[in-house]
Amino acid sequence: MIALGPLAFAAPWALAALLVLPLLWFLLRATPPAPSRVIFAPLRLLQNLARTPETPQSTPWWLLLLRLVMAGLIVLALARPILSPETEINSDRPLLLLVDDGWRSAPGWPDMQAQARSQLIAARSEGRDVLLVFTGAPASQTDLQFGPASNALSRLNAHELRAWPPARAITAERLETILGQQGAPERFDTVWISDGVSEDAGDRALARLLNAHGSLSVVLPEPDQTAIGLNRVGVEPDGFTVRLVRADSEVERPVALTALGADGQALARLDGAFEAGEQRLDLEASLPLDLRNQIARITLDRFASAGATHITGDRWRRPRVGLLRPDAGGDRQPLLSDYHYASEALAGSAELVSGDLETLLQSEPSALVMVDNARIEDDRLTEFVNEGGLLIRFSGPNLATRADPLLPVRLREGGRLFGGAMAWEAPQGLAPFPDESPFSGLPVPTEAQITRQVLAEPGPDLDAKVWARLEDGTPLVTADRYGQGWVVLFHVTAGPDWSSLPLSGLYPAMLERVLSLSGGADPAPPQGGAWGLERQLNADGLLTEPSTQAEMIAADAFTTARASATTPPGIWTLGAASAALNVMQPGDRLALIARDLPGATYRTGAGGIETRLAGPLLSLALILLCLDGLITLFLSGRLPFATRNFGALALAAVLGLGALPSDAQAQSVQDIEQQALEVRLAYVLTGDARIDDISRAGLAGLSRESTRRSAVEPVAPVGVDIETDEILFYPMIYWPLTEDAPALSPEAAARVTAYMNAGGLIVFDTRDGRASGRGLAPHPGLVRVLDSVEVPPLQQMPDDHVLGRTFYLLSEFPGRYPDTAIWVEANPESSGRDGASSVVIGSADWAAAWAIDEQGRPLAPVEGGPRQRELAIRFGVNLAMYSLTGNYKADQVHVPAILQRLGQD
Repeated sequence: MIALGPLAFAAPWALAALLVLPLLWFLLRATPPAPSRVIFAPLRLLQNLARTPETPQSTPWWLLLLRLVMAGLIVLALARPILSPETEINSDRPLLLLVDDGWRSAPGWPDMQAQARSQLIAARSEGRDVLLVFTGAPASQTDLQFGPASNALSRLNAHELRAWPPARAITAERLETILGQQGAPERFDTVWISDGVSEDAGDRALARLLNAHGSLSVVLPEPDQTAIGLNRVGVEPDGFTVRLVRADSEVERPVALTALGADGQALARLDGAFEAGEQRLDLEASLPLDLRNQIARITLDRFASAGATHITGDRWRRPRVGLLRPDAGGDRQPLLSDYHYASEALAGSAELVSGDLETLLQSEPSALVMVDNARIEDDRLTEFVNEGGLLIRFSGPNLATRADPLLPVRLREGGRLFGGAMAWEAPQGLAPFPDESPFSGLPVPTEAQITRQVLAEPGPDLDAKVWARLEDGTPLVTADRYGQGWVVLFHVTAGPDWSSLPLSGLYPAMLERVLSLSGGADPAPPQGGAWGLERQLNADGLLTEPSTQAEMIAADAFTTARASATTPPGIWTLGAASAALNVMQPGDRLALIARDLPGATYRTGAGGIETRLAGPLLSLALILLCLDGLITLFLSGRLPFATRNFGALALAAVLGLGALPSDAQAQSVQDIEQQALEVRLAYVLTGDARIDDISRAGLAGLSRESTRRSAVEPVAPVGVDIETDEILFYPMIYWPLTEDAPALSPEAAARVTAYMNAGGLIVFDTRDGRASGRGLAPHPGLVRVLDSVEVPPLQQMPDDHVLGRTFYLLSEFPGRYPDTAIWVEANPESSGRDGASSVVIGSADWAAAWAIDEQGRPLAPVEGGPRQRELAIRFGVNLAMYSLTGNYKADQVHVPAILQRLGQD
């Protein structure tokens, strides 16, 4: 291989044929073109005249030059030129292609795939064996071997990113096993397409192994394609805070985050930017407690990935807890007060409200906490529990002297004293928590000692109510159902008077577990004391069905578990408790991969993807060959029509080339006439390639499904520039809106208004999953666009709207997000369009849910899985039918036929 700057030749010996070009010049000069034959009528008069010798005219110089260029192109093609080649790669050896496929690759995954595909195509053309290895694969995947590049290409095209970081140390161990197998090559070249983020020891172990077997080239991402991680989410009294980290601090990078509820509805948005040179960014949002407790997931918008997503568990959903304040001033000596200890223990896991019972009930708490000196007997307390509330009680001298009915168990009077002057028993420690207890898995500290407690009366149902015991088996925490709620009793005081439990870290952990019942849930027994995966986070940061490869996590190991192939990130459950295992943990950081790995050479994606030029050069030579043949026929007089009209044809060709449209959206009269005769859906171009690609794929998928399911047969959708293109002939226009969408010009606004008045349907989609009644500011892009046009009064779509039955009978209208609000005209009957709304406004990101390929495979993730995608497609079919038939299905004349059909079905 010979390289000349960015251009290299894989077969440089073929360039020697360029030396023959001068000889070819002289040869062509000596071979004139065939003479022209001219018919002359009075030929008989000249038959007998003597012929004069004639010398044929020589070949024109420009035709010679054309032929030499054609020959040169063929020679260059035979030399197999390569643009941006891998000059350090020896093409005679097998290729090991190593690809980081963890969550950190998400921002630049399309480019990484293109780089890998280029390497595999080059290896295929050179006949090299290839081994494709992904660094995020589990340790058990050691059955790989070197083989044809076409097999590796198939694996690459079908591969999906993983939601955990790459395990390079484990990959080094896997490769040692693979390379130790019989038949594995001793020497090979390695191209490592990296995510650019360091894993310290794992990087060096992998590089040392690969360098020992041949050359190692590391391909790094561009600075704006390195990963961004969300490593901390903090709870504040008036909202929450997030911390983002990144590896490359070279450029400024704006970011936006969205906090989503369990139903996919957007609850809050945060915007900020990494300054150049900064690797950390802290953002904060203000949100009422009721909305904050509904947050299920916080995710980065543009650079969405598993590591840029934080999912919540029980710890996040801080319930509002009412703490009854003692009437006698129980907090005058804080360090000795039961009230103080209870307040401090609950502060980390609850939103505390203190006061008397009336004040607390007005705040609508999920739980009430009552220490012994704040004890009251009130029917409102019983009513609160019966309606689903949680009451946490602590013992003390008052309860030991006189019990009351609102207790989980019957108590003995007098209590039990340990370690006193007249007692012979030593203080008791806690027994390990049983598997069926909500406290299962919490470590029991030896320093937690009980000196006094109230005793429960033995009974046949006592064991079922005990959640914690002492070492001698006596109950320490008991609980029981009251109506729809719970009453939980700690048989010791909330302060250190009767035990050292309030001085240990176990105390707040136990209260946090108890607060998980504040929604009235049953504490289902855990499965063998281990956490099980309920919902898994995928590489795009969406919750999906759990993987079959996921293993259980022991209860005492969950706090130290990290996301991996066997323990994926997601929602894990143990009994009534749920917890989130996130990819990024507090304190995690991202750093650039070292530039001194053993034997490694580096280049960035900006170095270009290797491009083989032999095919394009041969194609160009073929075109020139055809052109040469036409010119030869013309010069020999064998194209009489072209001979007489050569000037006109040349002028027409030049004008025709100049009149070609500058982009694919230019419209001609013939185009408009054709559009008037076809059913074609359209989408508005936003200028964002990613959004436009999803819109095109979504409407293409919807068109295919409409053709397959109904009598509507739309042709391929088209993107329109709303400022310049004619839109009158499209029955439905899908308009994805960005926050920076500009207002329309007066001409475009008039065109859109005329379109709506003529019966067209525009589907505005803000694509952010917004719900109604959330107190969010209006979408700025939507506001600017609607202010430009004459939009009639709107209302939320009623349950009986005709859009729910134009083709399918629907009560849900999801897209990528479920349960979002949809707005339509409030009074379409007055518009003169036969009662059909001209606008549908939503935020469900319908195009993402409609985007499927010709084989029916989805092109974008949907949170609710296949069922939600099917409902979204059905709604899309309804929209297409609605745009063509209007309010047809609302006409009462069709009701008997519809009812009869339903009866037949």
